Amino acid sequence: MLHLPMNMPAELHRVGAAACGRGSVARAPLVILAHGLLAIDPERRDEFVIRSALGEFSASEAEAALRDWNAPRKA
Repeated sequence: MLHLPMNMPAELHRVGAAACGRGSVARAPLVILAHGLLAIDPERRDEFVIRSALGEFSASEAEAALRDWNAPRKA
């Protein structure tokens, strides 16, 4: 997995029928939105994606990024 920059600007978006014509739900650094997305009820997480300059991230991809950021770095 590509090591993503934690402070990269990103937006949380609702997708599909849940969007109801709305745009972004929130704007913040990627790390903040990843934590926010994982705070949503697991049954509803698929209603959201995080969009950034490097692409879209699902809840499972955000969770993987959080694990990567918390893993010790090898010298």
